[in-house]
Amino acid sequence: MQTMELSAQKHRFRIPVPFVRREILPQPAGAALICTPAGWGKTAYLSQLARDCQGSACISAGAEDNSAARITALLSEALPDAGIADTDSCFEAVSKAASVLSKRENGLLLFDNASEITEKQASSLLRLLAGAAADGHFSIVFAAEEIPSWLLSFVMEKSIKLIGTESLRFSPEETAALAELVDPSVSEGRKSSLAAFTGGWAVAVRELAEEKTGDLIRDCDASYLPEYIQSFILSPLPADVQRILKISAFLRGDEDFYRDALKLADYSSVCSRLKRMGIFSSNADEPELPEVMSHLLSKLIPSEEREKLVEQATDYYIRHKRFAEAVRLFEVSGNTFAAERILQLYGDRLLANCEFELIGYCGRIIGSSEQVSEPQALGALAQYYYYSGEYEKMEQAFNRADSMFGKENRYSTLRKLYNGLLRYEKKPELYAENVLSAASWLRSHEIPMPFLYRRELDIYDEITARQEEKSDEKQLLYISRFGTLQLSAGSKHTEIQCKTRRSHELIAYMLEHGDKPIGRDELLNAFWYDDMPANAVAMLHNMIYHLRRELSAFGLENIIRYKNKYYTLDTGYICEDDRDIIEVCEASESGNTDIISSHEELLRQYWGAYLGNTDIPWANEKREYYDRCYINACNTLSGICRAEGRYEDALLFLKNAYRLDPYSEQLISELLECYSALGKPDKARLCYEEYARRLDEEFGTRPGKWLRNRFFSCFAEEL
Repeated sequence: MQTMELSAQKHRFRIPVPFVRREILPQPAGAALICTPAGWGKTAYLSQLARDCQGSACISAGAEDNSAARITALLSEALPDAGIADTDSCFEAVSKAASVLSKRENGLLLFDNASEITEKQASSLLRLLAGAAADGHFSIVFAAEEIPSWLLSFVMEKSIKLIGTESLRFSPEETAALAELVDPSVSEGRKSSLAAFTGGWAVAVRELAEEKTGDLIRDCDASYLPEYIQSFILSPLPADVQRILKISAFLRGDEDFYRDALKLADYSSVCSRLKRMGIFSSNADEPELPEVMSHLLSKLIPSEEREKLVEQATDYYIRHKRFAEAVRLFEVSGNTFAAERILQLYGDRLLANCEFELIGYCGRIIGSSEQVSEPQALGALAQYYYYSGEYEKMEQAFNRADSMFGKENRYSTLRKLYNGLLRYEKKPELYAENVLSAASWLRSHEIPMPFLYRRELDIYDEITARQEEKSDEKQLLYISRFGTLQLSAGSKHTEIQCKTRRSHELIAYMLEHGDKPIGRDELLNAFWYDDMPANAVAMLHNMIYHLRRELSAFGLENIIRYKNKYYTLDTGYICEDDRDIIEVCEASESGNTDIISSHEELLRQYWGAYLGNTDIPWANEKREYYDRCYINACNTLSGICRAEGRYEDALLFLKNAYRLDPYSEQLISELLECYSALGKPDKARLCYEEYARRLDEEFGTRPGKWLRNRFFSCFAEEL
């Protein structure tokens, strides 16, 4: 076999200077694989083993050694006494190498850069050596940055010992010893910081051991470590794996975070691969990198992508109510996005829960930034400034929020309330009015009172107590809906007169819904059912405006509340003059004869058509309903009277019902019965004939056979 000249480096390992001996593992027995990323000291550890084990054979492979011939040549050079140069068969050469190693007292073969060997026949030769070592004939230690494919079966069968990153990690004591070798004057603080910052990553410990600026981050950026990371950690990896590794260094999270927030569908498989390679710690549930590596990798992400990643991560944390984590992103994002967004979306909830510490944390992040553009965020900050006693900042925040609106709003109102309470003692009458006005506006818009300290709460209670003393009775709005719709207010029942009748109709319509919110679209369809004008919303608001203006004289201007396109009537300020009519109708619907009997006087005459001066579909529908209730109630009361022998009263109620329903055979039949009981056949005949004539004139028909028989049976003798 032709012999090839080899470099001495192929069977010696370069010892790093300075060198710190490690007490990691005893001399390996059988087959072992040191598998770590670059810079964790694989070669240094092999050097230590070579020194400790006299007679060990050392091979350091390179890209040029990826062939069976080269493997044979390397073995021949490392084991000159094996007679490998005299054989022409590669497999025989491997057999001779194994034989020589097995006969040595401490037979040990150290093979560095094993991942360089990928050629099929060359890797088969190394597999044979690994198998012989695994069977206990001698010992072999491979070193590689990734598990070579030809060793996978040994790893899976656990017939080869796997030595990973955790085993080669420098301990704090080893880190301190190396730092002293590099720089004897290094401080104890530097040693401690170096151990935490590097996480025992050998190349970083050696590079940063010397104390320079005193700032490890600055020293790191000025070192060769950025180039080292790019060349030896990232370059061998596929582009998608590189990206996930950098993102994991920049934004740390769990698997759900990466999948849902950053849309990294393949994150789990990449994470597993990086753990197997030793880049991520295999002992941690979530990805874990030394701080120095996280810093260097995350800096490689372009600024545009960093901003996008932070925005996606912030949205995720906010959606999951993980506010502290969202705010913490400010430290890596360089803007106020997270803090402002939390206050914008959840400021009201944080205020309601008095979580002022978190609001203040957001405030400190936002600082004096003029870029805050969300009034919700400014409003939350303003209340925090009140909480912390920074009243000038409170005023500024409320002013900025208020300036984004062209009319009265919650921020101008809250500013008025706080200022009124804080300055009350200077001008009690003036500021009491401001406080009451602000509190009334907040109630009308269903906005809760803000946080107040005991002093301001006492002042507010004093102001409201005085206001209650001034008002002897609660002002009410009175409504009568049957016949002509009427509204009046105050103790003197002063009639309310608005510009349009529809303002009154609006109160009636909303009263039918009680205190339930009514959508804007429903109101528009109710009042402009046939021809929706282009300015319908403006017309609706004008109706409400004129009504409020009329009611303001009685303190009832906020009886209609508006929020998020919904309108609500405060029925607590409504007095229904026609409430007894409503009760009769409800009793008629439920069949409660006791309530109907108790309202006998009310039913002796028709109470009038519902909104009688209105011709609008929803009012017509309600009118038919109330008329039907009147008919049914009269009929029910007539039956009660007939049972008691009060036929004159029964006849009265039947006539009232008959006037509203002149085509009812049932009512005619009961009228005939009453006339019969009273002995008035002539009246019965006139009633029947009038009914028959109406049917003939309007429908061209005659009374039914049942009614005719009923008539003749009742009055046959008299007629």
